[in-house]
Amino acid sequence: MTMRLSNATYKHLANKIHIPLYERSLLQPAIVHIGLGHFHRSHFCYYLHRLLQQGQTNWGIEEVDLLASTTKEKAEKQDYLYTLCSKDPQGREEACIIGCILGYTEGWKYPERVTELIAREQTKLVTLTITEKGYCYDAENHALDWKHPAIVHDLAHPTTPQSAIGHLALALRTRKDPLTIASCDNMPSNGAVLRICLHQYCQRVFPEMIPFLEQSVSFPLSMVDRITPNTTEADTAHIAETYGYEDAWSVVSEDFLQWVIEPNGLEGLPDFSKAGVIITDEVESYEVMKIRLLNGSHSALAYPAYLLGYTRVDEAMSDEHIRIFIREWYMNEVGKSVPSIEGFDQEGYKDQLIARFQNPSIKDTLLRLAQDGSKKFTCSLIPALLFSLKNQLPLGSMVLALAFWIHFIETTDPSLIDDGQKLELIAAAKVIESDPQQFFSLIGLSAEQGSVFRKPLLASLAFINRNGVLAGLSTRT
Repeated sequence: MTMRLSNATYKHLANKIHIPLYERSLLQPAIVHIGLGHFHRSHFCYYLHRLLQQGQTNWGIEEVDLLASTTKEKAEKQDYLYTLCSKDPQGREEACIIGCILGYTEGWKYPERVTELIAREQTKLVTLTITEKGYCYDAENHALDWKHPAIVHDLAHPTTPQSAIGHLALALRTRKDPLTIASCDNMPSNGAVLRICLHQYCQRVFPEMIPFLEQSVSFPLSMVDRITPNTTEADTAHIAETYGYEDAWSVVSEDFLQWVIEPNGLEGLPDFSKAGVIITDEVESYEVMKIRLLNGSHSALAYPAYLLGYTRVDEAMSDEHIRIFIREWYMNEVGKSVPSIEGFDQEGYKDQLIARFQNPSIKDTLLRLAQDGSKKFTCSLIPALLFSLKNQLPLGSMVLALAFWIHFIETTDPSLIDDGQKLELIAAAKVIESDPQQFFSLIGLSAEQGSVFRKPLLASLAFINRNGVLAGLSTRT
């Protein structure tokens, strides 16, 4: 049985799985999403699915990928239907079939189609999950990275862009109606970053459209959260065995779900609060908390755990040394840099994070968490580190986390290092003792800032090299 399900099959499945209650043929393609991945399908699509189940909207999604992908065949074969299984730490699961995706465009092949989708009047919302790299943003200078290969290409060929920024600019050039563009990526000030990059690009390439950009396009700040690992063959087999049909495009996630977004730009959109979205002007506080405590902890545990021989996050968190390092040391130090939110229990949030990391049903891999360390640490650990330095607070665990990362780069097979600055990181790690600033520059630290961390970082790294990762997890320097 495939995912092209008959009405009879739907009725049969309704006894053990949540099926769409809405008529998919009546959905209107009012949303364009750039970056179709597992997280988007477990997060934004699920929120929209909730609204559709309630009859709150009739909006559907046109999906776009800008980087080459093999998604098209699987998605079209299943008429864009897929199963979402969410699993809690106790082993319970809830499954539903999501039906809000209406189409898919291979943007790297058909850039003109991407322009058409975004520019057309019926599109009211554009969302993005393109990872930090996809914004071509220079965090150190708070500006568009003009040297990024995709931006260099787009400057020379603005009518056949490669970057998301170039595609948005080209589409907005011919658009007449207001539009909301919402980043759903784990990136500090994601809406502001998107606005800056698009504005600067348009100033240089399409200066005539700046008034429209400033007056008619909104970039709400948002924070998103749901741990969603890559689907495995075992996950696919589980769905077939449990529910009686084959789904080659399924998604498995944890049961926790959160989306916090500011109200700016939400006028005229479906009321996502009815699906559980938090709409507030305090997004930045939620965002800082999540990026520094969840994403930062993910990176901080990934490298030492992998070096100790673990492959999965839940297995690593069963190690008392790793758990204590993350919960009792790293989270407590980083937590001092996180702004308080009225009525929010930060200590309870930290405990909840540990429980989520320990979820045995979410077989998340350490190598997935170890991807793009240069971007992730720059967004999560470095701001906390600088806050602690400025306020003369303890920062030993953060320095140690950086040391574990360097040790990982030094000792791991280069083919397993997945980072946009891979070659630069490997080169910097080789000369870390004689020229640590080469490494510091890659994570956004100035020479003055780096000089403060040079001695403790090199001391931690030397200790790990001499005594091993396990001893490093147990030390308090």
